[in-house]
Amino acid sequence: MNIIFAKLFEEYRRKNDLPKFSITLYISAVYFFLSFAILLPIKTFIDKKVFKGQIEYEKSTIMIVVFGLMALILFFVYQIFIKNERIFKLEERYKRVKMNKALLYLIVVLTPLTLLLLAGLITVFLNGGKILENEINGLLE
Repeated sequence: MNIIFAKLFEEYRRKNDLPKFSITLYISAVYFFLSFAILLPIKTFIDKKVFKGQIEYEKSTIMIVVFGLMALILFFVYQIFIKNERIFKLEERYKRVKMNKALLYLIVVLTPLTLLLLAGLITVFLNGGKILENEINGLLE
């Protein structure tokens, strides 16, 4: 993913499109969806096996946790990639690598979407449910 981040940052700099801000948001979104793909199935597993589905969550509590996670990810991405100038080092390392812009934009768009869909699919396969009118028995049932 570092090469994608470096090439996207290079594109933002070429267009003079607030490169530090834009790349921070994109990297944070990718890591947020990645953490979502990891944490949602774990939460489902714990709810099913440990609490046997008896625990209920309030929507406000879940929203606080989600926004808190996003804020933490934004903070750490800014610290690691921008403040420590890692993105500039990555850009310099991959400067000689050529990448088709259409391929870059395709990867940039499809990565977060794929991670989001993957989180839902894994959760449905663990918990059970319906996908495209097909009933799926969960692995945890």
